[in-house]
Amino acid sequence: GFSFYPGKNLGAIGDAGALTTNDKELTETIKALRNYGSHKKYENLYLGINSRLDELQAGLLSVKLRYLDEETNIRRTIAERYNSEIINPKIILPNLPADRNEHAWHLYVIQVDNREDFQQTLVKKGVQTLIHYPIPPHKQKAYKEWNNLSYPLSEKIHRDVVSLPISPVMTANEVSKVIEAVNSLS
Repeated sequence: GFSFYPGKNLGAIGDAGALTTNDKELTETIKALRNYGSHKKYENLYLGINSRLDELQAGLLSVKLRYLDEETNIRRTIAERYNSEIINPKIILPNLPADRNEHAWHLYVIQVDNREDFQQTLVKKGVQTLIHYPIPPHKQKAYKEWNNLSYPLSEKIHRDVVSLPISPVMTANEVSKVIEAVNSLS
């Protein structure tokens, strides 16, 4: 499955996604599910939804796909700069993979104590950060049978993670501004 959520590396201008399979039976079932559960108009085999990729999204994605490798390389370069130039000992950086091509860097997620203070200080320096997935899975209402369990490492990670800006449209100066802001924190 592929998500083409607008903020993704290969993002549409609205929600979009795609599934791939070499299983013909599964293909036919998926096609029906995305079309109200129907193979034939007004005859529904399944409880389906309206989830077809429209032509506008497909056209945009086919154009953006041509630039995906180039933009991914820019993201990799930014991640490499962050990892080599952020030297603040209070920041836990992600590990760079041995093979540069293993990671697409949709997000650049660091760990920091006192995340709220960190974010507020960076905002004052003109750097916006985001928190992705602030609630650990075992604390989600959907998994209420696990809500009373404790997974300290997961809870710490979800309490401490913050995403730094990473985008193929960032200039070298903007990347430097992020690095300088993070390094200036005491």
